Amino acid sequence: MLSIANVSAAQAENYYEADDYYTRDLDDADTGTPSATWYGKGATKLGLTDDFNQSTFQQLLHGEGPNGESLHARKIDPDHHRAATYCTFSAPKSVSIAALIQGDARVLAAHDQAVRTALSILETRYAQTRIRRPQGERERVTTGNVVAAIFRHETSREQDPQLHSHCVLINATQLDNGQWRGLSNEAIVAHQKLLGEIYQNELAYQLRQHGYDITPTATGQFELTGYGAELLNTFSTRTQQIETYLEKWEQKLTETGGAPLHRSQQKQATLDTRRRKTTVPRSVLLTGWAETIQAQGLTLPEVPTQDIDLSQTSQTAAHAAATLGLDHAAERESVFKQAKAERFALEHGLGQQNLADLHQALRHHPNRIVIDDQRLTTHTALERERETIQMMVGGQGQVDPIATSAEVNQQLSDALSLTSGQREAIWLSATTCDRIIAWQGVAGSGKTHSLNLYARIAQDQGHDVTGYAPSAQAANVLHQDTGIPTDTVAHLLHTPDPAPADLNRSSRKSPIWIVDEAGLLSAKDAHALLQKAEVHQARVVLVGDTRQLSAVEAGNPFKSLQEAGIQTAILGYCKRSCNEVQ
Repeated sequence: MLSIANVSAAQAENYYEADDYYTRDLDDADTGTPSATWYGKGATKLGLTDDFNQSTFQQLLHGEGPNGESLHARKIDPDHHRAATYCTFSAPKSVSIAALIQGDARVLAAHDQAVRTALSILETRYAQTRIRRPQGERERVTTGNVVAAIFRHETSREQDPQLHSHCVLINATQLDNGQWRGLSNEAIVAHQKLLGEIYQNELAYQLRQHGYDITPTATGQFELTGYGAELLNTFSTRTQQIETYLEKWEQKLTETGGAPLHRSQQKQATLDTRRRKTTVPRSVLLTGWAETIQAQGLTLPEVPTQDIDLSQTSQTAAHAAATLGLDHAAERESVFKQAKAERFALEHGLGQQNLADLHQALRHHPNRIVIDDQRLTTHTALERERETIQMMVGGQGQVDPIATSAEVNQQLSDALSLTSGQREAIWLSATTCDRIIAWQGVAGSGKTHSLNLYARIAQDQGHDVTGYAPSAQAANVLHQDTGIPTDTVAHLLHTPDPAPADLNRSSRKSPIWIVDEAGLLSAKDAHALLQKAEVHQARVVLVGDTRQLSAVEAGNPFKSLQEAGIQTAILGYCKRSCNEVQ
């Protein structure tokens, strides 16, 4: 699991200097590998290649390099400066138990490797800064370097075993010209799920190589097979046994003159306040955890000792995962970012391949086409888009108008409240000879009111009018607003077609399908919808807005059809906004 948060200068003072949160228990972590390390190409450029140094870390938090040089273009305001972005990679509970209670050092190494794999993608793709172009515009550019410190911790605030690493990304990155700028973290936050999935996948794969079996969970994560729910739950909260043992430890410290635990460190956290993390010697924790297991009558699975070579199976699984990922991404849009394919591949092949093999399979996949350094497409996607556009073009000039211009103008003459854009949409839809047309309009432009009048005109002329939408909620709204029968696009596509004899339209007028929120249609569904419309000889009105969230990417079918010349009515006047202003 990956969590991300910003740290201000004031918080930095509290966490890193006063509480010393990230460094206070490092001396007790006798695991054979460093618990605090520098990371990143930016750190290397600053000469941070030796052991971790806390004073240097504090300098970085305040925007200064090791030699006192400024890491920002302008003087920073310490009261409002974002000192860092920190990412916390947390291992599943069963992994924590195997690493910390059962003492399998290979699990610690697997966790560290998984963290670094995720950070390598973060640094290469998503480390960015803002620069000002000569024209005055500000632009985000990828720098490919970060300055980071990684702190591996082994317990939760309740002293349960919880293997996790805090990766503190200093708010600094270097441009190609050597100048330092602030680190823009928008892309990092936007790809939080992908980075978390990369960590989970690499961890699961490494553990499988060490002989562990994994069991995926409903949350998209995994647990080690054989670690039962009772065992996991026991170490997922501050158990009574550990609390009792800590009380005994404090009593012993008091009797021997040691400093007792502070009262605030012993209280149960309230719902809105976290306990302050305390430092407990490793030997004390191990004894406490062992006593908890014995008191609960629990047993631990055997630690596997035989490593397994998964290199061949990883390559095979990577090709299958790459195929799934590319196919899934191309179903949404004909042009997509590689991260979309990666996410689906990792979600459905957790731990079956390492990231390097997945990237290799994606790079050499026969269905993959590179558009630029950010975007991909596939041969399948391009063919689907070509056929979708061809069906639209093939229906141009192929149907009779629903009504004459005089009949439409008569209907419009009674609708005095319509805007010019609404009138144009109704007039176009009723008089067009194209089988497939589009309505493009922003929210509040009166689309549903216009659709209501258009539906009445079509029904008066003997056409069956039904509405469809990508979601059930949108379909219900369309029905409430227009009164026409509605359903989801998915239901329409999965409804078996009637026998050919029943589709003979010689004595019946063609049905009309109004598809609302067409900007949210996937490329696959848009293609299947137009195919089904051809079978039913149905007329189609695609209603939507290319500026909807899922339509901003290139390759969205609603946008592609408009670019290919589908007859489109523009309802640009936002009546809702104007009425609200009045």
